[in-house]
Amino acid sequence: MKIVQSFAQFEEGSPYLQHVNKSDYIYLSFYSFLLSQLTVTKHHGSIIMFCNQQAYDSFFKYIPYGEIVIKENKNEFLMWATYKLDVLRTINDDFLHVDSDVFISGDSFKSFIDGECDVLIQDVVPRGENKISQFGYNNKDFLADTLILTKPYDGRCFSCGTLGLNKKIQEYYFAGIDVLYKAMLNFGLENFDKPTLLLEEQLLYYITIENNFKYKSVISDELVQKYGIENGGDMIGYRHFWFRMKFKKQYINYIRHRIFFEFPEYYEIILKYEKDVLSKFKFFQGMNFPKIY
Repeated sequence: MKIVQSFAQFEEGSPYLQHVNKSDYIYLSFYSFLLSQLTVTKHHGSIIMFCNQQAYDSFFKYIPYGEIVIKENKNEFLMWATYKLDVLRTINDDFLHVDSDVFISGDSFKSFIDGECDVLIQDVVPRGENKISQFGYNNKDFLADTLILTKPYDGRCFSCGTLGLNKKIQEYYFAGIDVLYKAMLNFGLENFDKPTLLLEEQLLYYITIENNFKYKSVISDELVQKYGIENGGDMIGYRHFWFRMKFKKQYINYIRHRIFFEFPEYYEIILKYEKDVLSKFKFFQGMNFPKIY
């Protein structure tokens, strides 16, 4: 079983800031990438990072992954998350993919590593909060005829900040991705809302439910319903810094402090990165990070 992460840097800037003209902000992703690597490695072992050369040169060369594999990105910016799927096809083993803005403080992935489930996901997105559920309702015939999905769709989907798949599931998943992606290309990707989520998260939900694959959530439905995704995750030592969170000063300071106190031997990496890379950008000059003694 391999633990992997992936990220491709685009010339257009950060996929997390698609609608903001601040492409240099991608360099602030370094903090979440470093803390994610340190916490996952501490509790579950060495990580293989897949990235393109540009991302390696920007920040990954500073981070102590067990292994770094350079894989160039062939996807357009609209399909930025498809790089992750391209990487997963190459693993040829049971894998656990952890997004590089996920931090843990315990053995969050033990159930999958111990073989208790076929699929591990971060959480299940309920019908009322699933922003891509309409695709399932509007394309019942296509899903039945092309992907051979026969069970009624209940409007939910998976959230895959963490994604574990054992090898027997992968052939179903990747075959489904090929079929759905081809159909989306024929129709025009611009006609789909959040097309990468359809490929990654919605499709995996369809396939898992259709085939009765056993899945588990890192953050249980009970915790999500009772406390919300962030508070529920905090209760089990799991936090995902989605999208713009990782660029905000208060969260960057949180990461800097956490690394200083939990992983002091790696704090010099932060200082070197700030000196070598971030000092070149105007936005960094205004961050005014407090000194940590």
